[in-house]
Order: sequence, then structure tokens, then C-alpha cells
Amino acid sequence: MTAKFLSAAWIQLVGAQWDANPDIQKDLKNFNASWEYYIEDRPEIAHVMLVCQAGKVVYAGPSDGLARDFIMWASLDNWKKILSGEVSGKAALMTRRLKFKGSMMTAMKYMAPFNMHLQILGKIPVDFNI
Repeated sequence: MTAKFLSAAWIQLVGAQWDANPDIQKDLKNFNASWEYYIEDRPEIAHVMLVCQAGKVVYAGPSDGLARDFIMWASLDNWKKILSGEVSGKAALMTRRLKFKGSMMTAMKYMAPFNMHLQILGKIPVDFNI
């Protein structure tokens, strides 16, 4: 199933893939956080979010506009490069192709699961024609 990028259907597929990944479950069993995604050059596209408790996604859907532990955003072109694997998560962060707001210390602690997370994003069949 192909979903429009950053749609409610897309983020729900991301959450399902996250919960099905045993490596993420192992690495994040004590991890609780919320994060939001958006496209910086497409402000008309609604933000989506994930909420994770004990490594499991408990909510995947439209943002409710409340404060998040982490926010990630990029241009549509950079999102395409990140999701295709052309640019790694770490490289995207270091070159500011992927912008990030939240605890950098926590992000660095969980860099391996973060990269797995971006790989999951890239495995979801996506329609970028938004």
C-alpha cells in the first residue's frame, strides 16, 4: 500500500513497522518519547507525530499541536534523499539536511535505533506527489 508522505495513513504504517522491528524493541525497551515530523518548505502539509512508550508506538497520527520531545523537519527534497538512503540519518543531521529539535544527548545515545527508524521510514511505499 502506497501512502502520501506525512499523511495519517503513512505515519500509521511507520508505527506498525516500528513495532514489528525486534532490534528497535530490544534497544528502546526503556525509551519513552514523542516526536513530530514536517516538511519545512510545505507549510500547508499537516504535521504528523509518533508517541513511544517502553519502545512501542502507542500513537501514530496527526499532530495535536502540543510540545514534543523531538521534532524533525527537512525540505521535501531532503526527505526524499533521507528516505531513499542516499543520505544517512547521521549525515543528514550533521549537514543540517535534517533539522532536529530536542535533546541531542539523547539522540546520540540512541543513534543506532534512530538510523533504524529512518530506514523504516524509507521502507514504507510512499507517494511524494503531495
